[in-house]
Amino acid sequence: DTSLFFLSLSEFLRNAEIWIEVVSAEESISVKYNCLDLSSSSAKKFLHEQLEEFSYQEIPENNPLISIPVYYSKEFGLDIDDMTDKLSLSLQEIVDLHSSITYKVKAVGFTPGFAYLGDLPDQLFMSRLDRPRVSLLPGSVGISENRTGIYPFGGPGGWRIIGRTPKKLFDPKKNNPFLITAGKNIKFEAITKKQYEDYEQENL
Repeated sequence: DTSLFFLSLSEFLRNAEIWIEVVSAEESISVKYNCLDLSSSSAKKFLHEQLEEFSYQEIPENNPLISIPVYYSKEFGLDIDDMTDKLSLSLQEIVDLHSSITYKVKAVGFTPGFAYLGDLPDQLFMSRLDRPRVSLLPGSVGISENRTGIYPFGGPGGWRIIGRTPKKLFDPKKNNPFLITAGKNIKFEAITKKQYEDYEQENL
């Protein structure tokens, strides 16, 4: 799995304080450095040295399964009506398909804590929105092509929104504040509106 390789490599590269940021994608990796402190040739040389030291070890498959409760609804699912129309599926069929898969974290980006989860069932394949929304609610669950993901902090986004989770995905008190990280397995669980409201009350 190339995505897990790059996730593992990014963790290794971050151990070197010379890099400002290391960002892993599914089939690539981006390394950022301060060009005022380091020349491009020196950065390239140091990177090559790190790559020679790197030994890939597959992330164990015995990671605990993280269950994410989701209230799939037209109330929070901003694109449910459009999807049921274009995919010729009912809301329940969309829910059943989306929650039937155990997803793996393929990459983490474009905002802090946003994890790209795959692979989505073929029946739910839809392109991104032509015009991204400016502000989504925290916990919004979206899909785009063969990926699904959750917006931990809300904000801008162009994925098709099908529901919302009341589960907190960020806890600043923990050493690793993000619940969903590299190598984790994720399963979505459909909940009712009352369950959603009860969950919110318990976590106030």
